Amino acid sequence: MLQNNPLLSQLKQQLRDSKPHVEGVVKGSDKAYGFLECDKKSYFIPPPAMKKVMHGDKIKAVIDTVGDKEQAEPDELIEPMLTRFIAKVRFNKDKKLQVLADHPQINQPIGANKLKTLQTELQEGDWVVAVLKTHPLRDDRFFYAQITEFICRGDDEFAPWWVTLARHQQSRYPVRGADSYSLQDEQTREDLTALHFVTIDSESTQDMDDALYIEAVEQNGVQTGWKLVVAIADPTAYIGMDSQIEKDARQRCFTNYLPGFNIPMLPRELSDERCSLMENQTRPALVCYIETDLQGEICAKPHFVCAYVQSKAKLAYHTVSAYLEQQLDSWRPSDALTERQIQQLHQFTLTRIQWRQTHSLLFKEKPDYTFVLAENGKVQAIKAEHRRIANQIVEEAMILANICAAQYLDEKLQCGIFNTHAGFDKKYLDAAHNFLLANLANDENRAQLTQRYAVENLATLSGYCRMRHDIEPIEGDYLELRLRRFLTFAEFKAQSAPHFGLGLPAYATWTSPIRKYSDMVNHRLIKATLSGQPYEKPSEAVLQRLQEARRQNRLVERDVADWLYCRYLADKAAQQPEFEAQVLDVMRGGLRVQLLENGASMFIPASALHNNKEEIQLNADEIALYIKGERRYKIGDIIAVRLTEVREDTRSIIGTIAA
Repeated sequence: MLQNNPLLSQLKQQLRDSKPHVEGVVKGSDKAYGFLECDKKSYFIPPPAMKKVMHGDKIKAVIDTVGDKEQAEPDELIEPMLTRFIAKVRFNKDKKLQVLADHPQINQPIGANKLKTLQTELQEGDWVVAVLKTHPLRDDRFFYAQITEFICRGDDEFAPWWVTLARHQQSRYPVRGADSYSLQDEQTREDLTALHFVTIDSESTQDMDDALYIEAVEQNGVQTGWKLVVAIADPTAYIGMDSQIEKDARQRCFTNYLPGFNIPMLPRELSDERCSLMENQTRPALVCYIETDLQGEICAKPHFVCAYVQSKAKLAYHTVSAYLEQQLDSWRPSDALTERQIQQLHQFTLTRIQWRQTHSLLFKEKPDYTFVLAENGKVQAIKAEHRRIANQIVEEAMILANICAAQYLDEKLQCGIFNTHAGFDKKYLDAAHNFLLANLANDENRAQLTQRYAVENLATLSGYCRMRHDIEPIEGDYLELRLRRFLTFAEFKAQSAPHFGLGLPAYATWTSPIRKYSDMVNHRLIKATLSGQPYEKPSEAVLQRLQEARRQNRLVERDVADWLYCRYLADKAAQQPEFEAQVLDVMRGGLRVQLLENGASMFIPASALHNNKEEIQLNADEIALYIKGERRYKIGDIIAVRLTEVREDTRSIIGTIAA
């Protein structure tokens, strides 16, 4: 009778309402209890209450005082941690279906059923997509989920790829092609098949979207400059604006390059065959003529034409580099015309590198890490590959071509898809100014540097480039990595704007239309100017989708790599090998480092750095750890580490400082 007494229920509610209420995020532990993390305070959640919530849930809670301690009683769900999630299948002792969320801090089994249309017979350990259907704070009795998609079997060697793609809701399949292809545009095309174009790519590359031709410009028998002709594959010639291929490309935005293979933005018969600038095959292309003086400075307006071109030689990065580096017994070009192209492209590239070093910014030289995979997806080795001269030939030609496209689009149409970067985030300009003075100024130059690195100067392209040139000769990466935390993110914009990261007043890519949707858009805009056709300014929706797709692709690439690193290093942990590593982040809980030999990310907990956590202090401004008042580790440091543990289930590699 007392249980159904409305007056008693009302009294209980009044008592509950009179207690303090807070909002926060649940933080689970490896025990049965947890904590509610609020803005300025943390509250204990006892084990019975933790059964109502999950790590990461955002909730409202009532604060009770038990003895002399405050604790949180979950009251209302604001936002659940799990909605759609990746999980592994398990069956309990009664053979009832459950799922385990693939999350390092969520380990409770969740009861589940299977979507009726899902025909796959599920097995223990299978990877699946699930949706949370019930939650105890939604007046439900327990957590319950529905399996909506089968990803792969638990023992599938390619699980790192398939699971990661499913997590980020990206397809593992190429875009579906058309039954047939024909030229869709009505462009007048010049016949440039007589020019000795060459392509330089990796040996395995099939989707070749750029070819180069160069010749010296002479007056009265004296060289005065260079004429570079950049031919770019023209997939928009085959793709109608209202076609399904166009819609799919607009959604994917990029070819997804993953360890071992890629997932193309366009159907393979277009990207790898019909549009690819294959050797001795005539292909439609968008071509740009670029003239520079002997110092590499552009000395005439870029000239675009639609054309037919024919690559005369498919060259590979490593063989061209070996030839130019004069390595003994290296490959040699098969004919004199190809050899002349390589030599002239080499001379031109050295000139452009010098021009960019003086007038803009060069990339910091860092190796690319490549996974060598067996056919079943097992990692056999990891190679650190440094950019060689042949890579730089293509890179410098593409950068120059994209500079020209930005100038052309801005002049002709005042719109396009521009790659932009605004440098330092406005809210961090003062901090960047203070950091530079603290690390570079002394009594003699302080007044000069105070003006040189004034906020109003750092906010300009010229001032930013000047600062970068100042710190470039300084040994170590500390200044660059610390300053990077003050930068804003790169953006796609429909109007011309500077790219501080490249040190350029404007930049618009058009050189990879097989691989980037933004380049397809810029192709169409350039071709509209050539034919006098109407055009539309790129919409905000397209720009936002490009931004999101770029972020997703980077996450997919990172997540697959983290998983493969764990598999590669798992059987080596027992020997506890030592590595040289660079500190990439410093936190109160420890260090995040990158192994220089293979690129793997390793975490070193604070307990492995010093045995008394009370004597460890984090300096967030310096991104450094102090031990007993002495700075011991900072971002950018090169240190010796030892591998101690690999946890594939959480994709984490743990280490310690090598003695």
